[in-house]
Amino acid sequence: MSKVISLQESVGKGYAKFWHFKGRYRVVKGGRGSKKSTTAALSIIAKMMEYPLANTLVLRKTFNTHKDSTWAQLKWAANRLGVGNKWQFKKVPLEAIYKPTGQKILFRGLDDPMSIISITVDTGYLCWAWFEEAYQILNEDDFDKLDMSIRVLLPEGYYKQLTITFNPWNEKHWLKHRFFDTENPDTFVDTTTYRCNEFL
Repeated sequence: MSKVISLQESVGKGYAKFWHFKGRYRVVKGGRGSKKSTTAALSIIAKMMEYPLANTLVLRKTFNTHKDSTWAQLKWAANRLGVGNKWQFKKVPLEAIYKPTGQKILFRGLDDPMSIISITVDTGYLCWAWFEEAYQILNEDDFDKLDMSIRVLLPEGYYKQLTITFNPWNEKHWLKHRFFDTENPDTFVDTTTYRCNEFL
């Protein structure tokens, strides 16, 4: 018998458009406590279980920051949704595996660009990427190279998406002019604060 999970109880309010958006880019900036990273993690776990051929790449500027941030956040998210027993979170290599299908969440850092270019998955397709603390990516060309890694042709019903989360930036950062200064129907942007976090 399957367990019914209330997403509103698990995720809370304020991120409905973010959760349901299927365009190319989901971009959220916000301060500490705004739920942006926890909601991204919850979304990845839930969506991978919904799409059995989807795999996810999680990126930070340096690889060794994942274990205490994104990897731990995704492990928390699986437990929060009541499905922790269906996931294996490995430290060597650093990855998360959805046990019923073999889908993977892979972790990489910009400090090893070759590890990103040569990514392959055993099951399904690399559909999604999550750039955490994306303001640390100072060179827009580095982002473009990573963006190109999510270009595979997908089966019907699947979609390619990059989720980009970060704290507020210097206004000269490329993230501002790329995503916030120009409207694009294939991009969802939002600015959040601690006020949308009812769990605080």
